[in-house]
Amino acid sequence: MKAVLLATITALCLCFSSLSVTSPVNLAASTSDWPQWRGPKRDGISQEKGLLKQWPTEGPKLLWQVNDIGDGYSTPAVVGPRLYLMGNRGYENEFVQALSTVDGKPIWTTRVGNVGNAKDFLYSKARSTPTVDGNFLYALGSDGDLVCLETKSGKIRWQKNIKKEFEGKPGVWAYAESPLVDGDVVMVTPGGAQATLVALNKKTGAVIWKAAVPDGDPAGYASAMVVEAGGRKIRAVFEQGDSRG
Repeated sequence: MKAVLLATITALCLCFSSLSVTSPVNLAASTSDWPQWRGPKRDGISQEKGLLKQWPTEGPKLLWQVNDIGDGYSTPAVVGPRLYLMGNRGYENEFVQALSTVDGKPIWTTRVGNVGNAKDFLYSKARSTPTVDGNFLYALGSDGDLVCLETKSGKIRWQKNIKKEFEGKPGVWAYAESPLVDGDVVMVTPGGAQATLVALNKKTGAVIWKAAVPDGDPAGYASAMVVEAGGRKIRAVFEQGDSRG
């Protein structure tokens, strides 16, 4: 299983590293940033221009490769000269790490918590994709540990466990979603009767509101996103069967 993860990260490093060497110097205005799950708008669409329509016969040039990134199913978020990723080593060390897009070297690593449902099934791994918002990063561990980290240093600004605080009910695959940041709010889905969906102040982690469905279903594996419907902005979670966050 680890070999599959490493191969995936290597392929992405090829693509993102190629972008980083051709991106504008002004990183804040770069269109190649991929700050969260499925990109800037969570729709899987990149706004990058001038890309090759077909790889050369010999393939893209390998700029660097990293083989010791831990286990998991997380996908990378890339902002400016850094790549952010979740992983785990064993069942008691799930972490967020920042790597340089220039050479793949680690910049910092911060432990988030334990792996969720660690001994209940074969595929117990880190699953969430970090969400980068300005100088901060939000990540949800598979055991319900939600953290806000400083992107510069990896220092924890605030942290809480949504399974414990909201009597959350994770699914069989544990927590797999990627946190949604919208304005001043960060949203996650604890699941269960108390809080199917919860909105927190992104600066402090304080609860702004929470909503629950009558049946108290477990948390799904879909990540929340913002959609426009009838001229109104809606924060929504769409169930996607056995999808990954």
